[in-house]
Amino acid sequence: MNQGMLGKGIAILIAAAVLLNLAFSFTAEFVTWLACGARPEAQHFFSGLWLAVSGDATTYTAPEGCALPQGTIITVDWVALAALIAIAVAGYVAYRRYKESDRAFVADLLSRPGFANAAEVRDDLSGKAVLARAAQLRPDIARPKPTDVGWRVGRARGNDVFVSIEDSVVLEGPPRSGKGFRVLISAILDWSGPLITTSTTNDNLTATMGMRERRGEVHVFDPQELTGVRHPTRISPFAGCEDPLVAAQRGNAIITGSAIGASSTNGEWAQAAGDVLGQLLHAAAIGNCSIEDFYRWGTNPTFAQNSAVSILRTEGAPGWGDSLDATLSADVKLVSSIWFGVRGAVAPLAIPQIRQALTPRPGERVFDPHEFLDEANTLYLIGSAAGAGAMGGFIGALLDDVVEVARARAVSSPGARLQHPLGLILDEIANMFRWGNLPRIMADGGGRGICTFIVLQALSQAETSWSRAEADTIWAAATAKVILGGGSNVSHLRDIEAILGSRQRTRTQKSWSTRESGHSTSEHHERLPLMSVDEIRRMPPSVGLLAYRNRRSALLDLTGWDERRDAGDIQAAKRAIEQDQQAVFIDRRNARTAPEPEAVSEE
Repeated sequence: MNQGMLGKGIAILIAAAVLLNLAFSFTAEFVTWLACGARPEAQHFFSGLWLAVSGDATTYTAPEGCALPQGTIITVDWVALAALIAIAVAGYVAYRRYKESDRAFVADLLSRPGFANAAEVRDDLSGKAVLARAAQLRPDIARPKPTDVGWRVGRARGNDVFVSIEDSVVLEGPPRSGKGFRVLISAILDWSGPLITTSTTNDNLTATMGMRERRGEVHVFDPQELTGVRHPTRISPFAGCEDPLVAAQRGNAIITGSAIGASSTNGEWAQAAGDVLGQLLHAAAIGNCSIEDFYRWGTNPTFAQNSAVSILRTEGAPGWGDSLDATLSADVKLVSSIWFGVRGAVAPLAIPQIRQALTPRPGERVFDPHEFLDEANTLYLIGSAAGAGAMGGFIGALLDDVVEVARARAVSSPGARLQHPLGLILDEIANMFRWGNLPRIMADGGGRGICTFIVLQALSQAETSWSRAEADTIWAAATAKVILGGGSNVSHLRDIEAILGSRQRTRTQKSWSTRESGHSTSEHHERLPLMSVDEIRRMPPSVGLLAYRNRRSALLDLTGWDERRDAGDIQAAKRAIEQDQQAVFIDRRNARTAPEPEAVSEE
């Protein structure tokens, strides 16, 4: 082994000496030619190197009548050598930096066999691929575009990548990984049918609301006043609850989206509370009661027994009054347990702003799910799961209403599919409320024209809002999984590693034998993960992974919405929305800080 290294070292020194000699010889001849008009004659091959190292000019014969510019040659030699060394060091440093950069990392990933190649991307994930079923998915459009029948999720191998609207999509990425900027905002802008999108902030709304208004009517349900929209939509929780079925469904939806509905240990009480809440909604609807009446019933069972029971007995569904009365007349501990869930569901109604958001003004147009599904309208559901004003239950009930109307309409439509597919882009939904219907919609909604795009910070977030089994159903039902870098749940990253598959690597190994005075070469074939856990974690923000159905995974190039062709129009609309929002926030602040008018005494 030592002899082999010694031999290689000697070979490197000889090669370096030859190269330096050639460079120094060129310098000596070039400088002499400039000074004397003729080239000097070298005495031997290494004359240039010897002159530079020793300063001995006898290795060259100067042209006749001219002295050899020895000092100039040596100076130029060493300046050139220093420059070459500096360039080499800079090149080495730049190369090392490149090898450790995101560009080199992505280039290495793209070179690995195992990712979808260009032909596979064109055949399975291109705009042409999703348009193949356009006649079945969007018969209402004569000349559909890829965005009419697919979600664009990025680029791969030089092609735009689309997944069909029949696919349920999960986008997973930690906070600040660019989910909205690189994927969601474009998805909202491109959706050509009715759309419901959720969020805990107004970032997506600000960037998309102006452009969505060009497609159809825009509704913003913002009971907690988080967005600064000047005219948010007011929605009555009693609308349609004259129908006992609607009232029962809405009561259970509100409870499911509340704290007790998200608890895994209070299932029986949540069910009972949902039944009672449905009865109270039915009583409020048929009795033409106010939101204040409903709040009093929900906070105090005595008020409900004195008022709601009599309304149900005289005007309500048969047996509902007696059922509510029996519940209220039961054991005190039983009533207390049930009313714990009811009281928690109506707790946000203690806040005047929220009561106003749930009380449409006289003559104000009421939100109608049937009208909403007729055109490319948009409903923004904005709320937070934190604080006393948490509105998850009521937001979830509204989402449930629209989806149930869509399901009923799909069943009665040709092909059991909505003519105008309903898009559900559910950003931060796990931070807003537990939507009980999500696992079912993820599993079968795509076939009915209800197209779901859910955004999670981590799969464990879904396990917190839903059960572990329901979270697994959501993940498994997502036929398109888009994963961004930055995740830190090792067990989940290992699952993704397994989904991506493996690759084969051939490693060549050389060994030197002093006994046999030679070396041997051997090849080793090994199977490695297509991407390791660490590599999935360290993907840069501009790169994503797409695991699609039973196809090979694709490495996505993710670009921000500011690189779209219509980015100028989006930016202009965004500025207008932001200015209006700021004005609304200022007006609200001034209204809160304005002094109360002084009472005028009359004499």
